[in-house]
Amino acid sequence: MSGEEFGKRLLSLLKERKLSQIKVAKALGVSRTAVNKWTKGGMIDDSNLENLAAFLSVDKIWLKYGEYVGSAGDQAREGRNINEVHMHDNVEIVTWEWDLLTGEVTYSDNVEAVYGVKIATNDDFWSLMSEASRDKLVKGYERIMREGGAHEMDFRVGHDGQSRWITSRATGVKGPNGKVTKLVGISMDNTERKTTELQLRSTSRLFRALLSHMDHLVVFTDVAGEILATNHETRPEKTGYLELQALLYQFVLRNGELLAQVKEDGSVKTRFQGKKMAVHHHEDENAQPFLMFEFE
Repeated sequence: MSGEEFGKRLLSLLKERKLSQIKVAKALGVSRTAVNKWTKGGMIDDSNLENLAAFLSVDKIWLKYGEYVGSAGDQAREGRNINEVHMHDNVEIVTWEWDLLTGEVTYSDNVEAVYGVKIATNDDFWSLMSEASRDKLVKGYERIMREGGAHEMDFRVGHDGQSRWITSRATGVKGPNGKVTKLVGISMDNTERKTTELQLRSTSRLFRALLSHMDHLVVFTDVAGEILATNHETRPEKTGYLELQALLYQFVLRNGELLAQVKEDGSVKTRFQGKKMAVHHHEDENAQPFLMFEFE
């Protein structure tokens, strides 16, 4: 099937660019018969593949293998090919191919821009990461070989005291024996996103720890009263979540004027359904409003 799909992609590109098979043959120094066979899914060696991809200005791994399918949760990228990712996301994408039969690994020319160091072999690649990251990645590759499908993960690489987070997506390609004998994939630098994610996790842990040590019931909600965070489980009175959520929904729905005053003044003390509370209005760094309820 992969050969047939390669032929379809090639034929589609030739039609799209109004290129004749003869013109392609002359540019690559091969016969027209060879090009015709390729359009029908015939085998193409690595040298001709590289020259063909360069002539057509496309990625050679995409040309040969087509679309990279992400993990089940990766709906935003599912079914998109390498060139589309480049075009829409404007990020550096490394394409790579690992032949399990020969042990040979090849990377696109921009590998140094993404990883921060030139990579020519698997030894170069494995040396950039910790043993834990290496084991996690290897297990993912093993799963592809056993079960098929695709694999995606984040891992950290380091070189000369500098580290980067890389997101990599890989899939297996079956060889002539009907088994996965090659892994192909894409990788991109996700350092900024991953660093932000880790910082948010750390901040969240600290926030939860601080919240758990407060000596009264505290609840953060959006402006509609939906609970965002609370220490209700650590309180001795053990207020139920559903009971608390219902109370806050009712409070917001019935106290429009009071909430307008809270927004104006910043905070107000009040009583609702027999419960004393202080209500505070705040905004996050993105100017999104939220409410803080402190119960006495």
